[in-house]
Amino acid sequence: MVKRKHKIISLILCLVLVVSAVCAGTVSAFAASGDTVYVRLNNGWTKVYAYMWGDGVGENQKWPGVEMTKVEGDVYSYNITGEYNMIIFTNGNNGSGQTKEITYAGNGKIYDLNAGTWSTYVDAPTSATTATTATTATTATSPTVATTPTGVYTVYLENEAGWSTPKCYMWTDGAGNNKAWPGEAMTNVGGNVWQYTASKAYANCIFNGGSDSNKTGDLTASYGQIYNNKTNTWSVYDVSDLQVKSFTADPAKGIYVGTEVNLSAEAVNTKTGAAVSYKFSVTNAQGGTSVISDFSSTNSVVWQPTAAGTYTVTFDFKDTAGNENTRSMDLTVEDDSTLTKPVIKGVSPANLNLIKVNNPTTVSVKAGGGKTGTNLLFYKYVVTDPNGVKNTPYYTLNNTYSFTPSMAGTYTVNVYVQASDNSFVNKTYTYNATNGDIPTTDPTVPTTKPTVPTTVPTVPTTKPTVPTTVPTVPTTNPTDPVRLFGDANNDGVVSVLDAMYIQKSIVELPDVPPYYELDLKICDINGDGYISVKDVTALQLMIVNS
Repeated sequence: MVKRKHKIISLILCLVLVVSAVCAGTVSAFAASGDTVYVRLNNGWTKVYAYMWGDGVGENQKWPGVEMTKVEGDVYSYNITGEYNMIIFTNGNNGSGQTKEITYAGNGKIYDLNAGTWSTYVDAPTSATTATTATTATTATSPTVATTPTGVYTVYLENEAGWSTPKCYMWTDGAGNNKAWPGEAMTNVGGNVWQYTASKAYANCIFNGGSDSNKTGDLTASYGQIYNNKTNTWSVYDVSDLQVKSFTADPAKGIYVGTEVNLSAEAVNTKTGAAVSYKFSVTNAQGGTSVISDFSSTNSVVWQPTAAGTYTVTFDFKDTAGNENTRSMDLTVEDDSTLTKPVIKGVSPANLNLIKVNNPTTVSVKAGGGKTGTNLLFYKYVVTDPNGVKNTPYYTLNNTYSFTPSMAGTYTVNVYVQASDNSFVNKTYTYNATNGDIPTTDPTVPTTKPTVPTTVPTVPTTKPTVPTTVPTVPTTNPTDPVRLFGDANNDGVVSVLDAMYIQKSIVELPDVPPYYELDLKICDINGDGYISVKDVTALQLMIVNS
């Protein structure tokens, strides 16, 4: 009898545990303003939006939600501006591409679109809403910075998010605020730039569009600097004639010895449109400096660190009008010789490389880490063709994979690297398959300083004569209606950026108009009556001969 009574009690306890477990599984986290949610864009989408909501608290924005911001590689983020517990990720195409309704997993979590699972984003910053990381990584020469006189407290906002009436709310804990929420109206000083000058120094600020649905997180007030409300980053407010528009490293963190780091920059002479040259150099912790690429029109290079340590990457700019500018950032390189998790250090071909229809394409992966168990790394390649059809993937020990594109259009290759403990990393790469000829080199990402060839490459006999010089750059503002032959991006100069612009247009990337909307008189370099990859090659040849 005693034994039977024990069995019954045991069964009751088991049922209680099961019910408790089920109930615990239904509890979901609520987002708090300032939380950051991440997503891994590895399912073939070109962009991703976050639509969030909660019972009784509404939605973060009308469908399809807020477009997420690229962090690095295939990782995108969204700084949450309300208290929600549900989320749908979508590509913005009115329901044709979206996930199911997902329970929000909490601050700093990342959702894998391909696997459909949450995990902790180990590379997430400890505080996504403060400006300390961004401001310490950037510098500028003193003549180019908007200096703030002593006793004047001015902040700037680059309103790329398109708020109609930006406001600035400032405060110091225990010492009051500048005005009741949502703060004081900012003043437009030209273009997307708005400024606000406080009567005294405050420790913190929030930029907003006049409502809780359009606002930043809690920020450290950085006087004399400008905050971008789309990328959620502080930077130097540049007022020189030669203005630096961007300088980036991809990846900017999680860098290991031998990783291919893409360095790119862009600067513009805002007065005359004078041609800009770029120089990239790197300085190690001991003070030794190496030039990766000396001054040239090339604005993107690849750097591969050979030793662990902290490095300062310097981006130097100068134009033909005699202006100079500079920026720098600190990057940390780690040793992966004992690293447990696998890492992808580089993939060849790189993103956006052209491939040819009916010709084999080999993807080669350079990986590290995985120092656990057997110390073996396993590779899987998911290839998606322009119609959305995928191959049948499986893990292999081969770090190369070949496929033959059967049609023109965009192919995506999702590369997985897995260690013997089942931890893995994956990144997505995009290629454009074409029926035409493709350049033998990628002008956008040279690994060394480009050199001018001593002989002119052979041009197909059917191709009309290519101009041997670049037309003179006008002294008028680049916005003048007079366009230069070959100036595809209409920035007033003809450079490798225009070749990139046409190439992106052919691939139909979202940040440029499609090729059929380009000005034929400006972009039909070889004169055959239409725009194709042949015009990219012809424009490169024209620039080399200039």
